[in-house]
Amino acid sequence: MSYEEEGVFRDLWKSKAPPKVLAFSWTLFLDRLPTKVNLAKRRLVGVEVSKQCVFCGGDDETAVNLFLHCDMISKVWRKVMKWLNVNFITPPNLFIHVICWAREVWSKKLRRGAWLIWRAVVSVIWNTRNNRIFNNKVLDVGEMVDQIKVTSWQ
Repeated sequence: MSYEEEGVFRDLWKSKAPPKVLAFSWTLFLDRLPTKVNLAKRRLVGVEVSKQCVFCGGDDETAVNLFLHCDMISKVWRKVMKWLNVNFITPPNLFIHVICWAREVWSKKLRRGAWLIWRAVVSVIWNTRNNRIFNNKVLDVGEMVDQIKVTSWQ
């Protein structure tokens, strides 16, 4: 594990977020979420089950694709960044993404807020993905961003 990755975990556990949110983030960073690819690796789904991303239908549903590189999710991140007046290019993995995200603000108080919003984004993405798969409920990019704003303020 790199020094940067250790720093992400250290900052994660210092957070005052609810334990459920911390556990979800920890699982995400360890790439242990039950994405379609992870379920297939563990042989919990059959080979006939599609591993394609539920949002874009293109690439396989890995954590990196699902939370960063999927076309639809990229639009969600761009809208959130526009809302916050932040601009940076999406990096190749979640660790670098959260490090860049937190470094956009310098004050400790604002950094906590940035972490909160980052966790709201990934939480809404995961919940939207699950609602789409299990409840056939589809949200568009704007609805997801609205949900992120609501979640951030709660």
